[in-house]
Amino acid sequence: MRGKEMKLAKKLCLSLALVLVGTCFAACGKRPNGEQTFTYEQVMAKFNGEIEQNATIRVLDNQMAIETGHLKEVLAAFNEEYKEYNVNAVDANMDQYIDLEQNGPDGYGPDVLYQANDMLMRYAEGGHVLPLPTEKLDIEQIPENVMDAYKLKTYNLDLYYGMPVAQQSTVLTYRKDLLPADWETKWDDNENDIPDMVENMNDLYAYSKQVKEESDGSKYGLYMSLVDQYFNSGYLLSFGAYVFGETHDDIGLNTAGSEVGLNLFRDLAGVLGSRCISQDATTQVATYLTSKDGTVFCTIGTPDWLTTFQENLTATYKAQGDSAEVAAQKAKENLVVVAPPRLPKDGNVKKEIKNMDTETFEPTTMGGVNAFGISSYTKYPKACLAFVKFVSSYENEKWRSEALGAVPARTDLAEEMGGVSEILGNRVTSGKVYMMPSTRDTQYIWSPLSSMFNDVATDNTTRENPIYTTTDALRKALDKLVKDIKSAMNIGKS
Repeated sequence: MRGKEMKLAKKLCLSLALVLVGTCFAACGKRPNGEQTFTYEQVMAKFNGEIEQNATIRVLDNQMAIETGHLKEVLAAFNEEYKEYNVNAVDANMDQYIDLEQNGPDGYGPDVLYQANDMLMRYAEGGHVLPLPTEKLDIEQIPENVMDAYKLKTYNLDLYYGMPVAQQSTVLTYRKDLLPADWETKWDDNENDIPDMVENMNDLYAYSKQVKEESDGSKYGLYMSLVDQYFNSGYLLSFGAYVFGETHDDIGLNTAGSEVGLNLFRDLAGVLGSRCISQDATTQVATYLTSKDGTVFCTIGTPDWLTTFQENLTATYKAQGDSAEVAAQKAKENLVVVAPPRLPKDGNVKKEIKNMDTETFEPTTMGGVNAFGISSYTKYPKACLAFVKFVSSYENEKWRSEALGAVPARTDLAEEMGGVSEILGNRVTSGKVYMMPSTRDTQYIWSPLSSMFNDVATDNTTRENPIYTTTDALRKALDKLVKDIKSAMNIGKS
């Protein structure tokens, strides 16, 4: 009897082991221990075959897509397209920044999620999202550096964990109707019919100073948050800084030359003033840029702000007596989006530029890519893939871009739409946009960056005894930044 029990126990153990291996493999995104290797076909097997019948998939999109009603319309269109499978895509009704690492394993996470590359790839590193079969998606029009933001070597394979649909980086938005009447004679030195103050930072600095002095501080040329890490990191990146090198121990935000960019930022803070040393400035600008008083001439932010700016300025014009149609048209005409201003090669933003082509250069700005990914915990991978394919198609990505003011990830669509989409698309393909590193360690750079920018901006606005008045002092600030980031990384991993 004991022998039979032993044999039965062995069979049960073997069966259980096979079930566990199969379960782990089916999840795919959940990392196996060691350097286990699978073929591409094995990894992607879960996406083969017909869409699951009667599947309900929870879709997590950003707040703008929800508030504008765009997500609701997309879900309805998808459900109609795949009604033969009785699939039901629904709003996940979750916080945009839900932690899939914590909620996914417990069954509370979304099936499909829309996230920036640093967040989605943080999940990929932990095995919380699935690698996608890119041969079943239309990636031919996605720039290589954009796709690479979602690439991760897994199971000894180069796999992609997100389908890009939108790009982000910084642009300058200004009010054309607030341009000085004499700008064509006094603010267009290169005679290219473009105001100098929206072409280069030196003239924007000079114009902002003039506006501030003439209005006794009640109006601004440029208005933006001086503590925003995303927007202001470009001053460092433009002068040679980088986030991570070959390893994450190599943090290059204090590399030689970055102190020049930090000093430029400090000088700029002196004109913008202490009111901009707040994250609130990012939300305030939507009101100030579109007020009837013309409080702000321009701001530097992301392209998707344009939709809100146009709505607010339309309301301003309507309040002044314009019809809804006329107000909307005027708002569209008077809000102009251009590339971020060129920077002085020597970092001296206070000097007068004589020759823009030889004395300035196109800046490098921080950027990111937003994509749809699929949770490793979904029960319906094929239905999820169908949704990702649907929402990233040419027609539906165009629909999304027009509805939300997002810049499409597709090159062909960016060129067709023109305007800000083409501007940003060209900057991405030309390498002028530094993609946020697609790793969980990126999360540790933001708070130290914000603290440093706050400190340096305060130094040239309200500090009684300024500290960062020498190159050496600026370098020490950058060295402290890197030290603080490494400390945050160590604490986060402990």
